[in-house]
Amino acid sequence: MASCNLEQTSSSTSTTASIASPPFHPDSIPFTAGIPMASAVSDAGAGAAGPGLGWRDPPKGLELAQVHYLVRHGERTPVRSRLTHIFPEKWNLCRAGREFDACVLELAPTRDHSIPPFQVGQVNSGKSATMYSSIMRMRRSVETESSISGRGQRDEEGECLLGELTDLGRLSTLRFGRELRSLYVDRLGFLPRLLTSKDTDALYFRSTNMGRTIESLEQVIRGLHSNAVQPNTQGQYIPKVLVRNGTDENLLPNTFGCSRLSVLDKAFADAAARVHNPNLEEFDGQLESLTGAKPRVDGRPRLNGIVDTVKAAQAHGFPMPAALADTRMLRTFEDAIVAEWFSGYNAADPDKRAEFRRLAMGRFVNDLANRMSSRAEKGQQDPLKFAVYATHDTALAGLLNTLDVFDGRWPTFTASMGVELFRDTSTPTSSSVFSKVQSLFGLRSQQQQHYVRVRYGDRDMKLPACAAQGKHFEGRPELCTLEAFMGIAKSLQHPQGWTWEQQCAVGQGPRSSK
Repeated sequence: MASCNLEQTSSSTSTTASIASPPFHPDSIPFTAGIPMASAVSDAGAGAAGPGLGWRDPPKGLELAQVHYLVRHGERTPVRSRLTHIFPEKWNLCRAGREFDACVLELAPTRDHSIPPFQVGQVNSGKSATMYSSIMRMRRSVETESSISGRGQRDEEGECLLGELTDLGRLSTLRFGRELRSLYVDRLGFLPRLLTSKDTDALYFRSTNMGRTIESLEQVIRGLHSNAVQPNTQGQYIPKVLVRNGTDENLLPNTFGCSRLSVLDKAFADAAARVHNPNLEEFDGQLESLTGAKPRVDGRPRLNGIVDTVKAAQAHGFPMPAALADTRMLRTFEDAIVAEWFSGYNAADPDKRAEFRRLAMGRFVNDLANRMSSRAEKGQQDPLKFAVYATHDTALAGLLNTLDVFDGRWPTFTASMGVELFRDTSTPTSSSVFSKVQSLFGLRSQQQQHYVRVRYGDRDMKLPACAAQGKHFEGRPELCTLEAFMGIAKSLQHPQGWTWEQQCAVGQGPRSSK
């Protein structure tokens, strides 16, 4: 079943984007000024990136060699039904996601079947049957207590499921992809304007195994890769989205796959509740009248759930009760939630802090460092030039905390974080015949210096680990030497060389064999 991607939007201020034709010209960024998107505001912090993504030219002689981007999924519905007496019980903001029908298996061919018949049966059993694919109109809806009792609102076209990427989320991630294209294709010429099958190994796309991140990544790719795609066209570039097994996932702090991290995470969350709950008491009357509960980090509902629903509603322009629009209250809530989720990265105990960072984001930082190191050492013989990872707020904030540059604000929808590798083409290299042969084959001399720049939204990050003289480009502290960045990665490895799995088993009792 083909993916449904948002292609172009109108300039209306409606919170629900619509699909229109003809598609926008590849050289242009779609006009979205009339549609408020927090992620598109310049110099706003929290991972937002305005037009141009805040690009700042590197010093003369530095040449872009590899680019990695992490992007939070776009705007979505709340992950649970909360505050339905304030906001709609059902959010009809997912029309793009309903543009395709369900793919079903058929016993006989129909006029709707889109691919040739295929065999279905057990592998290597020799027993199979010829089946056909078809499409069937279906509707999906969130079942609620009121809908069960018959009191709920009627189903409407475009109804969203819980935690689903909305049309606005598709638009903001599409817009981000167009900004990537505008910068790295149109302005810098780092990627070719027309991608072909020869570019397959030059690009890498990966997502966590959740619908909203996969769909967000597809929209980013659509913005970045605007080539017309025709079926069975030889030599065309077909993007591939990679998804890892859940226990192997490192694009977020994986408490599912690591029991030790889960234990630490709970301990720090409980500690945050003890510290911050007293600060929340002054808002009891203000919030309890609306939600029926006092705002508490560990309350029922939890404070992060209430704020999640409010932020989702704000992003889509729903009217906000005055009691929920109090900026001082919301900032106090945000501080408490940030502590609940991320205080482990900055624990007072250096051993606990190091362990938490290692287990939460250490694997991904080392993956990133190894990819850049490979490109630096092998030059063009390592084909990877551009990577995009679709992930979550906890990954962006986790990585920023691990690098000691978190701004204390919860990442906005479609927040982004770029990691760019530059090579210094002005660095003297050996004049030996071997060096010249290396150059002919795309290899780089070991003497050539490389630098890493981390960008959060449209802001350059100055990493404390690179602050010392000799660990960054002179006069440009945001440009870490690759060696200094590799040092960060090494600090996130276990001192005794334990694997992540071995570290995760610390303190673990007998496990079920299920």
